[in-house]
Amino acid sequence: MKIFAYLFLFFLLVSASCRQQDYPRLLAVADSLMDTRPDSAWQVLRGISSTELNRDADRAYYALLLTQVRDKNFIEQKNDSLIRVAVEYYERHEDVVMQARAYYLWGGFYRDKNLQADAVEKYLKAAYWAEKAGCRLLLGRIYNNIGYLYYWQKLYDDAYPYFQKTAQLGITLNDTNLYAEALLMQGKIRLNQNDYVPAERKLLLAQSIMGNKVQIDLQMNIVRTLSLLYSRTKDKTKALQYAKHNIGLQTDTLHCYYAYLTLGEAYFQTGQYDSAAYYIYKSLGTSDYGIKADAYMRLADIARQQGNVPLSLEMEILYSSCKDSLEIITQHQDVLKVGQKINEQIQYMRHEKTFNKRILGIVVSMTICICIILLWLRRRHCIREHKLQVRENILHEECVRKKEQLEQNRVEIAAMQDKINQQNINEEQKQILMAELDSLHEQHADMVKKMQRYSDVIQEIESTRQSDFAGTLVLLRQTELYAKMERICAYYKEFEGYKEHLTVDDQNRLLCDIDCYTGGFIVRLKTCCPALSEDDLRFCALHLLGLSVQQIAVLLEKDRSGVYKRQKRILRNCFHETGDKKFEEVLKSI
Repeated sequence: MKIFAYLFLFFLLVSASCRQQDYPRLLAVADSLMDTRPDSAWQVLRGISSTELNRDADRAYYALLLTQVRDKNFIEQKNDSLIRVAVEYYERHEDVVMQARAYYLWGGFYRDKNLQADAVEKYLKAAYWAEKAGCRLLLGRIYNNIGYLYYWQKLYDDAYPYFQKTAQLGITLNDTNLYAEALLMQGKIRLNQNDYVPAERKLLLAQSIMGNKVQIDLQMNIVRTLSLLYSRTKDKTKALQYAKHNIGLQTDTLHCYYAYLTLGEAYFQTGQYDSAAYYIYKSLGTSDYGIKADAYMRLADIARQQGNVPLSLEMEILYSSCKDSLEIITQHQDVLKVGQKINEQIQYMRHEKTFNKRILGIVVSMTICICIILLWLRRRHCIREHKLQVRENILHEECVRKKEQLEQNRVEIAAMQDKINQQNINEEQKQILMAELDSLHEQHADMVKKMQRYSDVIQEIESTRQSDFAGTLVLLRQTELYAKMERICAYYKEFEGYKEHLTVDDQNRLLCDIDCYTGGFIVRLKTCCPALSEDDLRFCALHLLGLSVQQIAVLLEKDRSGVYKRQKRILRNCFHETGDKKFEEVLKSI
C-alpha cells in the first residue's frame, strides 16, 4: 500500500513539473496529506519552487502549507517571514478560514520560540477568526494552546475556561483525544490549586476515555498526573502504582526525566528514600528548570530525613538557583497584558465588524418589549375576564334569587286578590287589603325593573366576551404552536402527507393557552358541559381558532365526515335547543 502511495506522489511531482497549471492541485494534495501523512506532504512541497508560483493566492497558500509541514515534521523555523506572507494575503482578501489557519501557525511559531506573549496574541486572533468561520476542530486546538500557555505561566484561572471550551468542542466533535487532553489539563489545574476531589474526577474520566488508544504521550501524561495527585493525597499505594505504570509506558527510558521524578516522588511518599533518591537523581539530566527545582527540593527533604544536613542545605541552594532561573524566563505578566490587550482589540473588532449583529440586538430588544407589552395586555385581559366572570356569576345568582322573589310576589298578589274578592269581609278590611295589594304591585314592578337591568348587564358581558374572542385569536396566532399547525396544514396540502404531527401534548398546551387568554373559558366549558371528555375538550379547542373543517380534519388526521359526526354528537349530548347555530357559535356563546 505504501508503494502505491509513493508512486502516486511521484506521478504528481513529475506531472506538476511539466505543467504550470497543476500547482494549485498539487498544493491541495499536500494540504490533504498534512494531518495523516506529514512526511509525504513535505515531499510534495519540496517539489514546488516558490519562484514558479505566479499567483499571489498560490504563493500565500504555499507559504502557509510550508510553515505547517515544517511544524509537523519538527523542522526548526528561523523566522516568521514565511507565515507573514500568508497572513498579509488572507487579511487583505478577508478569507476568515485561512486567516484562522495562518494566525494559528503564527502562534505556533512564537510558542516554539518561547515568545509566549506573542504566541498568546496570535492564538487569540486565530480563535476570533476560527469562531467566525465555524471551524470547530481548529478552534478546539487553538483553545487548547491558549490554555497551555496560560497554564505554563501559572495563570490557572485564565487557563481553566479555555480547557472547558476545548472539552465542550471535543464532545461536540466526538474527538476523544481533544476531550481527554482538556480533561487532563483541567485536572492538572485543580491539582495545582490543591482542589483534589475534582482533580481526581477529571483525571480518572480522561483515563477512562482514552482506554487502550494508541496515544501513548497522552496516556503517560494522565498516568503521571494521577501519580502526583495520589502523592499529594498520601495514597501511597496508588501513587507508586501509577508511577510504575508511567515508566512502563515510556518508549525512551533514557530521557524520561519527568517519569523518573514522578517515580522518585512516589517512593518518597512510601518512605523508600534510597529508591526515591536514585530515580530523582536520574531526573536531573534534564534542562527543564521546573523539573530540576522539584527534584532538588525533594532531594533536600530526603537528605533531611536521613540526617544529612550539609547535603540538605546544598540541595536547597540548588533549588533556589533553579527557582531564580525559572523566574527569569517566566513571562506571565507579559502574557497577561497581551491577553487583555488582544481581548480588548477583538471586542473592538466585533463592535466594528458586526453591525448586523447590533441591528439584530435592537430587533431582539424590540421584540422583547413587544412580548412584555403583550404579556401585560394578556394579564390585563385575564384580570378583566376574571372580574367579568365574577360579576356575571353574582348577577346570575341575584337573578335566580329575584326570580324566586318575583314568583313568591305573584303568589302573594294572587292570594291577596282572592281575599279581596271574597264577600264575607267588611269594607275596612277590604281597604287594608287593597293597600297591601298596591304595595305588592309596587314591589313586583320594582323587581321586574331590576331583573331587566340584570339581564342587560349579563347580555353586555356576553357581547364583551364574544368580541374578546377575536383578540384572543390574534394572540394565539402569534404562538409557536399555531405556527406548527399552519406548517402541518400547508405540508399536507402540498404533499398529502405528514412531516410533523399535532400531538396530545400540543393539544393540551392549546387548552392551557386558550384558558389563559380567555380568563378561564375551558373551565367554564367543563362546568357547563361536564359530560365532555378530555378528548372532546381538545376537539372543541380547535374550533375556537377560526380553522376550517378540512384543516381540523388534517390536524386530527381524520376525514371531514368524522369531524361533522363528532360535532353533531357533542351538540346532541351536551347542548340543547341550539337551533341553527353553528358549532363554533355555540361554543363561543358559553
